Amino acid sequence: MTELWVAKKFLLHAKRGPLPALVSFSLLGILLSTGTMLVVLGVMTGFHQELKARILGITPHITVKKYFDQPIDHWEAVVDTLKRIPDVKSVSPYIMAKVMLKHDNYFDGGLYRGIPQETVELNTKLKNTVRLGKFDVSPGHAVMGSALASALRIMPGDTLEVIVPSITSTPLGPVVKRKSVVISGIMDTGLYDYNTTLVFGNLTDLQDLLNLGNSVYGIELEINDPMAATHLAKKIESRLGYPYRVISWTQLNHSLFAALHLEKITMFLLLALMVVIASFTIVATLSILVNQKSREIGILRTIGFTKRQILTVFLFVGIFIGIVGILSGLLTGYGVSFLIVHSDLAKLPPDVYFIDRLPILIKARDVLLIVVSAFLIILAASLFPARTAANLEPVEAIRYE
Repeated sequence: MTELWVAKKFLLHAKRGPLPALVSFSLLGILLSTGTMLVVLGVMTGFHQELKARILGITPHITVKKYFDQPIDHWEAVVDTLKRIPDVKSVSPYIMAKVMLKHDNYFDGGLYRGIPQETVELNTKLKNTVRLGKFDVSPGHAVMGSALASALRIMPGDTLEVIVPSITSTPLGPVVKRKSVVISGIMDTGLYDYNTTLVFGNLTDLQDLLNLGNSVYGIELEINDPMAATHLAKKIESRLGYPYRVISWTQLNHSLFAALHLEKITMFLLLALMVVIASFTIVATLSILVNQKSREIGILRTIGFTKRQILTVFLFVGIFIGIVGILSGLLTGYGVSFLIVHSDLAKLPPDVYFIDRLPILIKARDVLLIVVSAFLIILAASLFPARTAANLEPVEAIRYE
């Protein structure tokens, strides 16, 4: 293509002066801006995915409860109904209660979650959270979060006293209900809030402690496709009807994921401004090039080049600088991401970021978004000096050269 050949000659055979430095600054600016965009979006995407994975490892995909958190008395019939729904892998009852925890002279509050031992056997992710001991929630045993265990100075094999806030009246006066369980394991979910509050115990133990009889507070479901949890939850709710309400894990964590999504969009827009700033050097570069090549532009117009062809020549110059800068930026971003993942730079304080390492996940759509947005910004920046070159009159261009 003639215009491409001329653009190459113009750029490679430019006169000495500030032009080579401006070209270098243009390339460096685009490299840094696109590379930074790739790393930041990779971190945001990786953080989002890591958080999803860790939440799904400890949270049921769908939860069935009664309105106002009333106990479910005949939960076996509800479980039978749920098991017959397609895409449901497993169904399990549970009880969740706020309790006071005591070990020796140490006290702390927590959330005691009572589940059957069968639930643990079906949930490999749950079992894999154990770092010390084993995940045993048979009657008289419990598993607790690592930070909570540290606060109570407790280890596997120690006895934990569980105290409920309600007071039971007896002929001898009011008595606070309590139960002693043996800690069989210490778990690390990777989520700081869970590690500091959560205790898993046996369902029947908590039923006895709360005087619930055979009732439960909810039923949790694991499904084949966690991403379809919201859609399936609506179908289940319509089937069960009142007084049951069905909540998916995405609804339960909606505020968190909405905030992360908004943060990712905001970061992208802010980083796109870096590309806009870098494109100003392209405007300066092409403006100087137009001034240097005014005689050649006049000659090209004289021998038959149209304004459109001159415009295309200088657009090609800007696009060439942009493409080289974008590709260099992507390679730099990939390199920096690799170094971050495989170095101590990836470590994070878990009490601030919920996870202990910085995850980076670079998706094809993020790369495409960076390339397209950067290319369009550079194309727009190249348009003004290219139009200036195209509007040069051949006689005037040659006369003043």
